[in-house]
Amino acid sequence: MKYGIKNEKILTSEEVLAILHRSAVRYSEYADTTLLFLFREKKTEGYNFYEVRFGKHNFMHLAGMKSEMFNAVEFYEACLNGMVTQKACTPRRDRKTMYSKLAVLEQMLDLRNSKCYKIGEKDLVTRENDFEMATGNANGVIGYDARIKIKGSDKVDRAKAAIPTTLLNAPITAYCSRPDKIMFILQKSDRENTYSRLFYEIKKGLFQTEKERIKEQLKIDL
Repeated sequence: MKYGIKNEKILTSEEVLAILHRSAVRYSEYADTTLLFLFREKKTEGYNFYEVRFGKHNFMHLAGMKSEMFNAVEFYEACLNGMVTQKACTPRRDRKTMYSKLAVLEQMLDLRNSKCYKIGEKDLVTRENDFEMATGNANGVIGYDARIKIKGSDKVDRAKAAIPTTLLNAPITAYCSRPDKIMFILQKSDRENTYSRLFYEIKKGLFQTEKERIKEQLKIDL
């Protein structure tokens, strides 16, 4: 099954740069950190978790762009500081694809507002867009993959967390048959061994109530 790109309006240069800046600000809340998504389908069921590292260098790819002026990290920082120019922005694939990604980029990167999103395993067959998990809603998704190969090898590096690999403006149900509610998101820096910060909770105060249950069930330190 193949899902086509929705028709999106052509954006002006000013609109493109404004979207990139706002989206980079959203992304800065967790750039170069690792997030742990905790989710479940029903209250009576146990928690599942999925770990993702969001690198600064991933931002440009999610935006559907490449640049001859900046490397990926420099591009993100230029967007964050409002210093990126139209000359620095080139569609990675084509303008239609770029516009489709920009139409949902800021919304999909707003993980502080995860009450509006679900998370699920990609279990529906699609001709393109190979990833293993996704977060999103009816408007779009971010796809993630942990199948990162060791450099110079065909073996998967099991020591590494998943990374964001794609952003699409198709509904999450086009890829995941049973997406679940995101209950909590925990955050840690590269220097930390445990998740020290609560990034998001579906209901204020719920994490403290569930913390010991989560630690016991998932066998993780919090």
